[in-house]
Amino acid sequence: MWKRLVAIGCCLFASGCNVPLDVRAVTSDGESFTGTVMGGTNQGSMNLTNGNGTDCVGQYSSGAGILTCSNGERAQIQYAMVRLAVGYGSGVTTNGRGLRFTFGMSPDESAPYLRSSGPASGGGSNPAAVAGKSSSGTGFFITRQGHVLTNAHVVNGCKTITVQQPGGPAISATAVAMDKQNDLALLQAGAAAPTTAPLRGGRSVRPGEAIVVYGFPLSGIMSSGGVLTTGVVNALSGTGDDSRFLQISAPVQPGNSGGPVLDIAGTVVGVTSKSISTNNAAQAFGATPQNVNYAIKTEVVRTFLSTAGVATDSGTGGREMSAADVGERARTFTVHIECKG
Repeated sequence: MWKRLVAIGCCLFASGCNVPLDVRAVTSDGESFTGTVMGGTNQGSMNLTNGNGTDCVGQYSSGAGILTCSNGERAQIQYAMVRLAVGYGSGVTTNGRGLRFTFGMSPDESAPYLRSSGPASGGGSNPAAVAGKSSSGTGFFITRQGHVLTNAHVVNGCKTITVQQPGGPAISATAVAMDKQNDLALLQAGAAAPTTAPLRGGRSVRPGEAIVVYGFPLSGIMSSGGVLTTGVVNALSGTGDDSRFLQISAPVQPGNSGGPVLDIAGTVVGVTSKSISTNNAAQAFGATPQNVNYAIKTEVVRTFLSTAGVATDSGTGGREMSAADVGERARTFTVHIECKG
């Protein structure tokens, strides 16, 4: 039987690096492969083996890759990131077998992404799409008509989407616009919004400003009523001086993705997006980074919403509030998002 596998990865750095990331993968008929990827966020190389004589090598670039195995078979894949240097994906081989894979994850972290109910459909970009299960994230209302802003990776590939506020009913929603490059998505919920989040306008964000993050991390484990964390803006750019992002110190967990980052006046200064993998950073630097997380700037959000034809409220800064008061305000417009593949 032909043995097939592909994997793709992303390194911690914005350009090339020499830190290998573990890859684990499985085909739809149960064939397991392991290996490593090396490279940068946009391109690199991969090497894999099934331990029984089939070795695979290939290249990845900008979300896709091709792997050629020693038995002459090839496979094409797509992948998505959970956080920096950590992700998963799926693909289809030339003989029609599906495959699923992870990179930068431990065996326990990889397990949910590698479960399969049948052949893959050619690529997925969230856990629900890859594993045929449900995944969750956070979003927030930005219009009274029920538009919800979140990350693209939270809802990409979902067959059904619901949004729900604490104590409220689950409401069906559909994705109406998506920007995968900037990791933003716009949903239309099937009900009007009780209140909306104002995007900060007028004043530029500065390093050292206090911020509040609100969301629904680790669904089923943490509070279903929402979780609030606090921190500061550490820097006005992301990895590799990427100007689309803010670096923040507020702790975030899986499920925070797509949630609001607010200043102490209660206006949104960013959208929670990703964090550095502490395991991979420790391997690279010999030290564990503390609370290095990233949010998409509101300037990027405004461009995305303008392209989608959606107007939003802007806040120029009112009275400063306590973190508890900011959290109470955020609770009125933030939603838990559930995606089913």
